Amino acid sequence: MGADLYIEKMDRKSQYTGFEVSDRAVNLGYFRDCYNSGGLFAVMSKSLNQTVSWWKMAREVGLNKDSVLPLPKVKKWKATMSPLLEEFKKQNELYFDDYAAMKRVKIEDPKEIKEYHDWADKLIKFIDLAIEKESGIIWSV
Repeated sequence: MGADLYIEKMDRKSQYTGFEVSDRAVNLGYFRDCYNSGGLFAVMSKSLNQTVSWWKMAREVGLNKDSVLPLPKVKKWKATMSPLLEEFKKQNELYFDDYAAMKRVKIEDPKEIKEYHDWADKLIKFIDLAIEKESGIIWSV
C-alpha cells in the first residue's frame, strides 16, 4: 500500500508534480510511495521482516480526522521512522513480493538497491522539511 504526502504549509498547486519520486518533488513538499509491491514500505516490510504500513503508521502517530498529521505528531513520527529507515539503509539484501509468481524475490542489482536507499533518504528529507516549515503533513493513503 502506498501514500501521497503533502507538506500542509507549502503551495499545494506546485506539489502536483505527477507520480515522481525525486528531490524536486520533496523540495516542493510532496512525497510518494507507490501503491504496489515495489513501493518503499512494501520493500522495507519484506527486507526487514516486519510490517511497515502507512495505515499502521497513521494509527500509531494519531492522524486526525482531516487526514492531517499536525506538527507535534510529525516530530513523533520522525522519532519512530528515523531508526527504521536507517536500519533499512544498512540492508544490502532487499526483497519484494512478486504477486504473479507468488514468491518473494531478491533485488540483485546494486543500482536498484541504492535507489531504494535513496528513496528512504527522501522520506527523511521530506519529514525534516515539514519540521523546518513548522507544518503538518497531509496524508492521502
